[in-house]
Amino acid sequence: MLMTLLKNADRVKIACIAQLVNVIAPIMTETGGKAWRQTIYYPFLHASKFGRGAVLDLQVSSPTYSCAQADDVPLIEAVATHDEEQETLTFFAVNRSQDEPLQVAADVRSLPKYCVVEHIVLEHGDPKARNTADCPDQVAPHNRGNAELRNGRLTAILPKLSWNVIRMTKQA
Repeated sequence: MLMTLLKNADRVKIACIAQLVNVIAPIMTETGGKAWRQTIYYPFLHASKFGRGAVLDLQVSSPTYSCAQADDVPLIEAVATHDEEQETLTFFAVNRSQDEPLQVAADVRSLPKYCVVEHIVLEHGDPKARNTADCPDQVAPHNRGNAELRNGRLTAILPKLSWNVIRMTKQA
């Protein structure tokens, strides 16, 4: 949903989370007790923090799958933003494959002098894993993604069932 909003940022000027705490929220609480982030919190955080500037029109080519609702659904969904003022380039990508990691590649030669700052990955070996009051960091992002840039070509492996944020900045 966040990527759809970014891809349509020329028409969608504002988007809100209907409920911020409990029931279907990114933040859960216990009355008078603990508070913890649900897994959906992190993509919202990343899109809000890093999804700045112009949205780039990516031409994504990906393996597909079929389900009851649609045929030829891409396993990889991706969008990128370029903030000229801050000299940042951010790729957001989801690997929907339930079985395997997938490689992505992007030609960024038109943006020379950029380098990879970090590759954030949100993943877990158990697709039903969730954060709870007693285990609030069961599913949390890490910075151990393997994105790299060589000769103007960005490559990365997206783990199965993962949310990825690849951040790049311009070197002086």
